[in-house]
Amino acid sequence: MKEFIAKENLKLTKLVLKEYPELSFGQLSTALKNKDIRLDNVRTNKDVLVNVGTKVSVYIDFDKLESKIKRIYEDENVLIVFKPRGIEVVGNASDLEHVLLREGVKVFACHRIDVNTEGLVMLAKNKRAEEELLKAFKNHAVHKEYTAWVCGHMEREQDTLKAYLIKNAAASRVQVFSEEKKNSKEIITKYKVMEDLKTSSLLSVEILTGRTHQIRAHLAFIGHAVIGDDKYGNREINKAFSMKYQALTASKLKFNLTGFLSYLNNKTFKVSPTWLENLNKDRI
Repeated sequence: MKEFIAKENLKLTKLVLKEYPELSFGQLSTALKNKDIRLDNVRTNKDVLVNVGTKVSVYIDFDKLESKIKRIYEDENVLIVFKPRGIEVVGNASDLEHVLLREGVKVFACHRIDVNTEGLVMLAKNKRAEEELLKAFKNHAVHKEYTAWVCGHMEREQDTLKAYLIKNAAASRVQVFSEEKKNSKEIITKYKVMEDLKTSSLLSVEILTGRTHQIRAHLAFIGHAVIGDDKYGNREINKAFSMKYQALTASKLKFNLTGFLSYLNNKTFKVSPTWLENLNKDRI
């Protein structure tokens, strides 16, 4: 059992998940259904509005909870995990760093993927490793590949795309242009077709410039939006494939390091997207 005092007026489920991000919504819903949550020592099974100053008691055995973060590789210097969609890498009290800290490991993020992009994230477990990895990512000594499911058939089996991107932080989106504009930054995106489907394509994607929303925005710009993407994609196509989240996964990491972490150079880490079965709807 754990308990805390509410510091803001918020619905019960949002309040508890914010306080204990290691809980899944399903685990919390079950606890609520079983009246395993008390407000000022009174049991409840309703997602009520909780007022500031209320004592919230959560009767869940946190020690037996399965980690929501799958660990792919770990040693004394680094940790590589599969980040599920819906979690920021850094930026708030529920981000990847904080979730792992609550699971007993202090880490430092060395790169990011979008909050709604799942996949491999590498973190440092000490300052020396953090410094080397930050330098390695900056110098492109870490090779990252993504798997993307996109609308339509690609014009070429493989290609290197170049364009220009402007970030609109206020709107939380970017714009892509074929020619350089004021305040724009060049983006370079490589892709290779892994599988042709009836109306869509499965791609392996590499970004040579790491810009905000680069893969999603760049592919949408050339007419091949990521399926499930509600920001740059096609909502009718997303609905047709029953995809409520973007089919984009950071699926591969390999290294060309020169410092004390060079022992990682002979290792390649791969994961499969959680959405691959959805492709069956469009297979030939």
